[in-house]
Amino acid sequence: MSKTELEGINAKQQMVELIRQNFNHPSILFWGIQNEIQISGERPELRKLVNELNELTKKEDPTRLTTMANVMFVEDEDDYNYVTDTIGYNKYFGWYNGEAGDFAGWLDGFHKKNPTVKLAISEYGAEGILQYHSSEPKIKDYSEEYHALYHETVWKIFEKRPFLWATYAWNMFDFGANIRDEGGVQGRNNKGLITYDRKIKKDAFYLYKAHWSDEKFVHITGKRFVDRTDDTIDIKVYSNCNEVNLSVNGGETTTLTSEDKIFVFENISLKEGINEVKVFAKDGNTSLQDVAMFNKVDNPNESYFTPEEEGGFVANWFDMPELGDVEMEELVITDDVYSTRCTVGELFKNEETKAIVTTYLGNVEEHPMFDMMQGFTIDAMSQIASDQFSEKMLYTLNKKLSQIKKSEQ
Repeated sequence: MSKTELEGINAKQQMVELIRQNFNHPSILFWGIQNEIQISGERPELRKLVNELNELTKKEDPTRLTTMANVMFVEDEDDYNYVTDTIGYNKYFGWYNGEAGDFAGWLDGFHKKNPTVKLAISEYGAEGILQYHSSEPKIKDYSEEYHALYHETVWKIFEKRPFLWATYAWNMFDFGANIRDEGGVQGRNNKGLITYDRKIKKDAFYLYKAHWSDEKFVHITGKRFVDRTDDTIDIKVYSNCNEVNLSVNGGETTTLTSEDKIFVFENISLKEGINEVKVFAKDGNTSLQDVAMFNKVDNPNESYFTPEEEGGFVANWFDMPELGDVEMEELVITDDVYSTRCTVGELFKNEETKAIVTTYLGNVEEHPMFDMMQGFTIDAMSQIASDQFSEKMLYTLNKKLSQIKKSEQ
């Protein structure tokens, strides 16, 4: 739907063509009528179109279910959740906002509010760049270790909630995205389980293989994290075998069992220099093995660290000034004044508030994502890029914006 054509004529035509061209395809279970259409903000004409697309789809093919994917900001009790037969949410707890464990509370809360809604997680994921590593992985460090830990965490949450009809990891492969500049890598989304060239499987890939594949295997994680400064390390193995054995430098074997496909051998001692780690498992009479080499060093390998100015999907939208000392007092913000609860689009319709936003966020109008940005509130963007929007920044914006009444447009 364009800004001038509000009937969705083109969208309806494409929906009809999609169904008629693919009607007899045996693998199609659902027709999806929209993805993140709410990202540009609340538009009544879009709500109307979504309902009309659902009715049109049901008329064209009454035998299949309809679905759609909501952007992460859609409220739990929004009417959008009741349009199609099933819905999905594109949620990124543990990357753009919150922690990976927050999926549990949100899923349970949503299901309690909407017990009849058939819910899927249509996108979830975190960035993982092969060159970055950490023994203490954390959100936004872009390390392969956090990438794997993230998927371990969300898998356990999803597995315990049978009311989810599907979950979709975003993405199978890293892919090109020209506006991105994250983790020191320009033009690429690094959420894939496999690299852009399809040649290297990240550690997280093997977690899913352990759960989904009948082909028995063992996989030592962290192989690319070669240089280690700690005297002892934990060695984590993914496997769909019941029992895994580990040996270091040809020494005594340690055996572990696991029910969740994750085997963690704790406090494994490393000698100075190169250490050879082998893991073994059995599949009947077949022996399975994986090998890793770890180098005990005195100083950290700095190439493993993400550049400090790593950017981010939302963070690199802005050119923020350094704020000095800000004495924060209690602010009373009423509905008749502007604030960070307003969307960027609303703030840019008023010359005074536009000037304030530009002063603190930079000339965002020139950014290629500005059209999409207009649908976000400042508060929503601060959740996605919490490291960029400090408490002082939000306070300063609110103090300035709340001095302007909406009636003064």
